[in-house]
Amino acid sequence: MIEITTLSELTIDGKLSLGVGASSKDLFDFYGDELKAWFHGQRASRDAIMVGAATVRADDPELTVRYCEGPNPLRVVPTSMGRLPLESRLLNDGYPTLVTVSRACPQATVEVLEAKPNVEVVRCGEHTADMVELASILHGRGVRTLIVEGGSHLLHSLFEAGLVAQIIIKHIPVISGALDAPTYLQAGEAGSTLGLSRWRLDDMFVKSGVGVSIYRPLAEAVAA
Repeated sequence: MIEITTLSELTIDGKLSLGVGASSKDLFDFYGDELKAWFHGQRASRDAIMVGAATVRADDPELTVRYCEGPNPLRVVPTSMGRLPLESRLLNDGYPTLVTVSRACPQATVEVLEAKPNVEVVRCGEHTADMVELASILHGRGVRTLIVEGGSHLLHSLFEAGLVAQIIIKHIPVISGALDAPTYLQAGEAGSTLGLSRWRLDDMFVKSGVGVSIYRPLAEAVAA
């Protein structure tokens, strides 16, 4: 099994960004050096890091370790039809990147992506990238820990599949005020309503004036 941790920024009013189409990087303006070092330390301590295609399009992230010492994790991007901007940094900087597409993705798209430096493409799922199958593929490649910094649709699909072992939330001390800004979890077109799940608060602390809370499933505590 892979231990999957979701790591997200949430405003006081529960938003992942300051508005529709806004980059989550806007929230980084509220990070101090201590929080940046801790945040990148979380990346360095995992085997792989995942975001969805929407995050790549909106943020053009690097997903590397920069504010502390440590190795860069393998970058994983599920995108059902391979729709990623070809100028994206993670497709061009030469660091290892695994793009996962569905079996419905055109072979021509796969070939264009695989022509990028150190980019590999694997297929999983029929029409959408299947998270359970992807977790199995990653496990077979030696990945044991994965951190997910994706948006609401990717997060929803992971919770829907019952794959999340740990939740980390950075509570950004601002109110977005944007009613249509993305919330923490939102089902995609093929998504379904999530069932009730209970979590225990494992840790809570403040770094650079930002509260950080860490949760694990309550059932794990009962079984222990």
